Amino acid sequence: MLANFWLSFREGLEAALVIGIILTQIVKMEKPHMKKMVYIGASAGLLFSLIGGSITFNEAKEMEGMAEEVFEGVMMLVAAGLIAFFILWLHKSSNISQSIQSQVANRSTGAGILILSFLSVFREGMELAVFNMTQISQHASAVAGGSILGIAGAVLVAYLLFKTTLKLNLQFVFKALGILLIVLGGEMFAEGLEKLIGGEAVEITGLIIFIIPSLYIFLKQDIQRIFQRKQVGKSM
Repeated sequence: MLANFWLSFREGLEAALVIGIILTQIVKMEKPHMKKMVYIGASAGLLFSLIGGSITFNEAKEMEGMAEEVFEGVMMLVAAGLIAFFILWLHKSSNISQSIQSQVANRSTGAGILILSFLSVFREGMELAVFNMTQISQHASAVAGGSILGIAGAVLVAYLLFKTTLKLNLQFVFKALGILLIVLGGEMFAEGLEKLIGGEAVEITGLIIFIIPSLYIFLKQDIQRIFQRKQVGKSM
């Protein structure tokens, strides 16, 4: 349940922050009437991802024995792959907030804003569904409970962040979420290998192979900036 909570919290917080940025940008563009399109799109994205996730999870729960083990192992590797893709995407995106604001500006129509809001929530929802597929051996109520608490907590934190400051450093928030996701992704990758291949050595190796390169790629620019500042400080 704890793993489900953190995964749901991370996915939910990212979706909530994106929706918050969209709403903020709409206000800046002086188009407050489009807020309802954001709410409709976000609600539809949540609804469709819940339906899709529930159907696929219930179908997967029918598996037993070796088929269940293999399925969970494969889904763990798929989930780790999604996390690796996110890390690469975030590494290439120097400013997440600015990127989202640009998308809002390019989709200034009501339909465009609705679609952007829908996809922002639906994508995170389906990613969470894939993560939940890694735990079909767990009781459905525990998975659902962890997911609901995680999403509720994410929405609350996002609301407080936007309400308490107008100069929110979203880049820092996404960095923190990324590091959390790398740790969870490493655990999934290692457990997936262990289920499919077996052996404690394989699990430990998988954990190292995933986490160390991911952290290096994810934090490479930050590390370079720190060294540059130190060099500038020494030269002065």
